[in-house]
Amino acid sequence: MPQGKLKVKTKLPAKSKPKRKTAKGPAATKRTNRPIAPKKQKHEAAQKLKKTITKNVNAAIEDDLRAKALDGKKSLTSKKKASPAANRKSKRK
Repeated sequence: MPQGKLKVKTKLPAKSKPKRKTAKGPAATKRTNRPIAPKKQKHEAAQKLKKTITKNVNAAIEDDLRAKALDGKKSLTSKKKASPAANRKSKRK
């Protein structure tokens, strides 16, 4: 049993004009003459640049620390590590 009044649907007056629906254009515009450049290539180029900058900065800092630590003495360790391919060749002999 419903509580309160039941809703009655209202009717428009007979004199009122019905609304006309306007024709809408296509939802997506055509971009044939304005292609969108891919963002991934730009992002990858920026990341590559950042990586090379940090690599160079770290190498420069390492050289400075090496120079300060040695103070003109001869280093017994090499700056670059030997490649794994060189290690395999020496083991075969």
